[in-house]
Amino acid sequence: MLPLSESVPLGVWSQLSPGSIHLWQMQGAAIHGGLAQCQGWLSADEAARAARFRREQDRHLFILSRGGLRYLLGRYLNCEPATIALDYGEYGKPRLALAKTLHFNLAHSNGWVVYGFSCDRPIGVDVEPVQPRTHLEGLIQRCLTPAEQATLPTDAGDRLRVFIHYWTLKEAHLKAIGPGLSYAMNQVEILWGEPPCLGLPARLPHQDPLPWHLRTWYPAESMVAAVCGVFRAGAIGLYPFPLAF
Repeated sequence: MLPLSESVPLGVWSQLSPGSIHLWQMQGAAIHGGLAQCQGWLSADEAARAARFRREQDRHLFILSRGGLRYLLGRYLNCEPATIALDYGEYGKPRLALAKTLHFNLAHSNGWVVYGFSCDRPIGVDVEPVQPRTHLEGLIQRCLTPAEQATLPTDAGDRLRVFIHYWTLKEAHLKAIGPGLSYAMNQVEILWGEPPCLGLPARLPHQDPLPWHLRTWYPAESMVAAVCGVFRAGAIGLYPFPLAF
């Protein structure tokens, strides 16, 4: 499991080097007074997406997640958050419109947002709550390989917890390579261990395979987060999002 730094190291923005990754986690409820600032940084299409959320808490989390992304990108790129131009890949994954040397990904769920950054390789992150799922057994059959299903405990609570770990790791991987959940989860296999690893990675036409690595961490007791990237052993920083920005 990845350890969380107690604070943001001085000059961390210049320490993202080839073979390393930076991870950030934000609890939306802890960001006081940042909503208006984040909203002011959004592009027109992001503001339109925010307006389509019916529930206020979902709308606020989207605004904070995208505003937080722009803040972090601005620090890494040394520019104003509102000036950053984003576009989207074939499968809808956000990316920088101009500078292609900084790769990033984000995910949010149940009030938490996680971000991943790499300066040389694609990266994917996911965060999920450990809470009951409707039709869990059907999800297990549809999303896990037979070998993965064989590792699931029989106890209901442990069975759910391990399934959520598998789901989070697989989604992080599928977001790293691009297609996300449009790619069948049961075509990816995770080998359970510390750390977990990919027994069967996703394959896309005309895409060279990369030496992907996986790691998990826990933003809160009931949350699981995962990252998939290409990085050296020990070259991961996990930081709390600045409460004042």
